[in-house]
Amino acid sequence: MIFDISQLRIEVIKKFDGNINYYNPSHFNGRTIFRRESKFEDKLLVSDVVDDQDNVILQHVSDDNLLLSYEDARFVNENEISLCCCRRYKDNLNKIINVEYKKYNLLTKEFTHFKTQNAHFEKHWQFYEDKIIYHVNPYTILDNNENVIFKKQINWTPWIEKYGNPGLSTNIFNVDGKKYILFHSYNNKNGINLKYHCGLLLLDDDLNPFAYTIDSLFPSFDGYDVLNYKSYFNWKRTISLACPTIVDVVFPMNVTVDDDNVTMYAGINDFICGRIKIEKNLFIESVNKAPYILI
Repeated sequence: MIFDISQLRIEVIKKFDGNINYYNPSHFNGRTIFRRESKFEDKLLVSDVVDDQDNVILQHVSDDNLLLSYEDARFVNENEISLCCCRRYKDNLNKIINVEYKKYNLLTKEFTHFKTQNAHFEKHWQFYEDKIIYHVNPYTILDNNENVIFKKQINWTPWIEKYGNPGLSTNIFNVDGKKYILFHSYNNKNGINLKYHCGLLLLDDDLNPFAYTIDSLFPSFDGYDVLNYKSYFNWKRTISLACPTIVDVVFPMNVTVDDDNVTMYAGINDFICGRIKIEKNLFIESVNKAPYILI
């Protein structure tokens, strides 16, 4: 692993409170938003987007036909967030129609609806200036009209053999003149025990990927705040349609960089909103000496 837990300053911003769950935060210019999870008709969990005062930015929608749940929102800029919209049939809540990707304007309260490449599940796009980082396997960049303007097949085999298939996690961020983006993956044991991993993908100035870390950034978070996790797990398992997965995960949503720290806003074990701070010099030293796979 590239970092030891003892090297990290982990601040819990919000977490499961016994009735409502919070995780997967995003931060931009002093503002933090969260995924807030609650029970719907005691049948499944739905998600809203809230701020740090628990003010609702986007609330799940239910009508006679559909149930819409808003998940994993990230700041794009001062006025826009991106998010996943999970759509279910109201008369069959166990049936997911699809997961669409959208942008939402915080000022006009309007959505930008994407075609999402006509795929059934779309998650974790990253917006960078006038481009969309669509996927890392293959590494794909879209323009604002969803035209593919760059695609590159990366040799992900060494990572996949250790950690599973990679997907996007965070925004592009700059440290010491280098561009990075975090990706994630997980190993699945019988569909119940999920262990997540995340690595660094290095990009050149044209956003072309050229290397990635062969090791995961973090060690195991299994047992982190174990008493509260048991409470969360028992709360979740009472819902008949929810799969009570046992997770070991740190899931970075976005990264901010200042003069002193590289800060990752991340979900930890699906019930904690964490702010993980790494001293900037430690980050530079650690990632510079880490082993990489050249693409």
